[in-house]
Amino acid sequence: MLGVSGSSDTLSNTMPFKVNLFPQHLPFPFPFSMAWLLASLLTPAAALSQAALPTQSLPVRAQVCGPVRGDHQPQSPTSTCVELEVPSTHGEYAVGLMGRSQLPPERGMWFRFDQQDASIWMRHTLIPLDLLFLERHHLHGSLDGSPDEALPVARIVRVVHDVRPCLAIPCPSFRAGQPVDHVVELAAGEAQRRNWTEGTVLDFNWLEDPAGENDRSQ
Repeated sequence: MLGVSGSSDTLSNTMPFKVNLFPQHLPFPFPFSMAWLLASLLTPAAALSQAALPTQSLPVRAQVCGPVRGDHQPQSPTSTCVELEVPSTHGEYAVGLMGRSQLPPERGMWFRFDQQDASIWMRHTLIPLDLLFLERHHLHGSLDGSPDEALPVARIVRVVHDVRPCLAIPCPSFRAGQPVDHVVELAAGEAQRRNWTEGTVLDFNWLEDPAGENDRSQ
């Protein structure tokens, strides 16, 4: 679950936080069903079966590739790419990878922020994950997926490897220790396999715009 130190109440991947979690372009102030969240806090873990957990599988709308070397050689010879599911509503942020029984090695989920102190915990997440915290390195576009704009290059500031699901409260939380612009969740082991470490620069690109009207994946 994602959380952000901030001023308003929001949530993401697996449980709630008292935070300002979502990108600024999301207009509504509070996501998801608080009744469900309060029930999940008060119900024993054994009673919350996998079938009872909300879950989602979002369309792949972007990809991230790296390592990136520089302007004259954008991709390293060893660069690899991951296709990204991109939550864009409060409800999608709230569910994240909750309840998913598997995540393919070439797939991840991308959470977008704007210099926020994002934190993550693994309540109601069923699979181990690698957590990548990134800050904007330099921009060649915007975060909103406009058809004529690209996405930022970003630098990894922290990788947390093989984070295990949390079976009972209290759950540990993980953060970068500084404001970040992106969090990418991968299947456990993928960051090491791709040699994506602290300081690695990654390049994000839309495959289609958020409305799905300008598919550029072909």
